[in-house]
Amino acid sequence: MAGAFPQSAAMQTPQGARIARIDGFEIVCTLPEPIGNAMRFFDRRVTLLLCLTDADGQVGWGETWSMPGAAAAAIRGGLAQAVLAQADGAPRVLWNAMAQTLTYDRRGVTTMAMSAIDIAAWDLAARRAGMPVARLLGGAVRHEVPAYVSGPFLKPGGDPYRDFERDIDGYLRDGFKAMKLRLGLDARAEGALLTRLRRRVGDAFPLMADLNEGATVRSALVFAQHFAPSDLVWLEEPIRHDNLPGYVQLSKALPMALAGGEALLGVTPFRDFLAQGALDVVQPDLALCGGFTEGLKIAALADAYGVPVVPHVWGTAINFYASLQFIAGLPELRGPGLRYPMFEFDPSYNPFRDMCGTVGVRSDGRIAIPDGPGLGIEVDPQQFREHLVDQWSVTL
Repeated sequence: MAGAFPQSAAMQTPQGARIARIDGFEIVCTLPEPIGNAMRFFDRRVTLLLCLTDADGQVGWGETWSMPGAAAAAIRGGLAQAVLAQADGAPRVLWNAMAQTLTYDRRGVTTMAMSAIDIAAWDLAARRAGMPVARLLGGAVRHEVPAYVSGPFLKPGGDPYRDFERDIDGYLRDGFKAMKLRLGLDARAEGALLTRLRRRVGDAFPLMADLNEGATVRSALVFAQHFAPSDLVWLEEPIRHDNLPGYVQLSKALPMALAGGEALLGVTPFRDFLAQGALDVVQPDLALCGGFTEGLKIAALADAYGVPVVPHVWGTAINFYASLQFIAGLPELRGPGLRYPMFEFDPSYNPFRDMCGTVGVRSDGRIAIPDGPGLGIEVDPQQFREHLVDQWSVTL
């Protein structure tokens, strides 16, 4: 139309070829020893990897890690047919087609399953366009991001903190300049632990604590009281993620910022938390919350409230690099104690994170965002073949 403004190449989402095939790979690995948090210990990693292949033979990869078997059933039971029926394989077309199938379960396993498909659809679309996902999403405002190490983890047995000193030594040697500890068992002991750590790393080193939903509102306030002298940037998930009134109460009483959101699925619960001022830092996980498509909505909502987004990162290299592509376009904010965004780096044993090459941070504590097509990595099923427990395919 005459007078219309053309979209820039970075803002266009080109029409994609029809999706011809969906392959699922459920993988499991056993950890050398159990690790955990205030709520639970675990001795293995599980995830569902998803590969979309279009009619031209190009592929894109996605992931969801929380309930891989149930997510696989949701895909095979209906979502796959909605995706395969579309003549246009563009990500938003596929998202809308999947959403049209939902009568119930708009925040549960189905959203996790849609996350895997959506990440794969954006990876595929960006590969077809010959650009990184970040550019296809609108453009990268950064090409590197500071990382914080998400550990140490607690250990089962008589002394849950027995490896903290060794682990922290390793994190500092590796170049990390910020740290989030798994705590939530003993407020007095952990307060003393944080005091010693603060003396070691100095006042400018960001420290955070994650209680992993292991406290009540009242006990979270006790933990915060003991943690306050160490000047934490945030206290993460102190109570159940669905206890909105509790988060509202804590947000008004805590001496440090309140973070959470990794277990919130879809944009709607983030709306509810942000509207009531219940979170100071929001942490969507792309592999759970709805992928890039829903993640963009969450980020826009958070931006409207002036709240920083720090994605929760777990699972394999796919979610790792998807989160980097997502972070590339987030606005910079000066939030509580930090410049945001930051990247969460899980340092625990994880062959799935390194299946596309060993990943680490630079000596300045930053990590580069890949600028290759799609997610910026090449995935080959042979990279995880030894961990495969189930494989399936869906075609028209």
